[in-house]
Amino acid sequence: MTDQDLPFPDNSLAPHEEQRFQSLEQTVESGLRDFRQTGQALSEIRDNEFYRETHSTFEAYLQDRWGFTPRQAGQLIDAAQVARVLEPIGIDPVSEAQARKFKPAVKVYEELEPEQQRLVSRLIDERRAVETGDVAPWEEAAAPEMKIMASVVKKMGPDTTVYHPESGDEVALGTLSPTQRFEVVREHVNQKTQAYHEKQAAKAAAEPAEKVNWAAWCLNYAREGLTPEQRLEIVLEQGQKGKPVIHARVVDKTTGEVLVEGEAVGNMKKAVLGLITEVRG
Repeated sequence: MTDQDLPFPDNSLAPHEEQRFQSLEQTVESGLRDFRQTGQALSEIRDNEFYRETHSTFEAYLQDRWGFTPRQAGQLIDAAQVARVLEPIGIDPVSEAQARKFKPAVKVYEELEPEQQRLVSRLIDERRAVETGDVAPWEEAAAPEMKIMASVVKKMGPDTTVYHPESGDEVALGTLSPTQRFEVVREHVNQKTQAYHEKQAAKAAAEPAEKVNWAAWCLNYAREGLTPEQRLEIVLEQGQKGKPVIHARVVDKTTGEVLVEGEAVGNMKKAVLGLITEVRG
């Protein structure tokens, strides 16, 4: 039997596939403003190879039919898949970009057992319920906070040693009642969440680090900072365990005396930046 003897030779689509393909393309065309519909339609077209009659690859189909790069299509598909997972737990991303922020959290969430997922959902509901005008809206921190919740729940198994919420004794998490387990997990989540927000606040308050082009600094310093009796050296030598060590220093040409030197490190850029710090005092 040859391909011509088959009901649908070569790469042609069966009637039901052709009908579904047309429906999906209509969804993409009319739903380009809705990342969920577009991403889901593209995912089904890709997985079923509905493009095969006209294009040999999904990438070629994307470019010819929609002007999408594989990266753009991948982002739409990822965002739609994330939104589908979030919908049952009451999180509704308003854009593709917002949905993709939840991808790391959803990855951890999908690794959980159903009972653990329900626990995360309960934590999310509680977090949303305590929102007041005095704190940042839940939506602004929802993605990282959900990841923290899912990560804590994943890590805390029945054998995890915790402090009893009433007696303070060390016990296995699995020996507690459901209410007590939730209280303990919630406390761990709150601690991790607080630490995360404190770290973000510190980053926001910190002065941005000065950007220095270390190679250009070497040339400028050699031209403007060195005297005729000095030279700038960058020396590479073998250190302990055979690893290279780099010294950046200014030396006296005549005596070889090291006048100023940065910390010896295994990275040339860091070595020069260390010298810059020493030169500036």
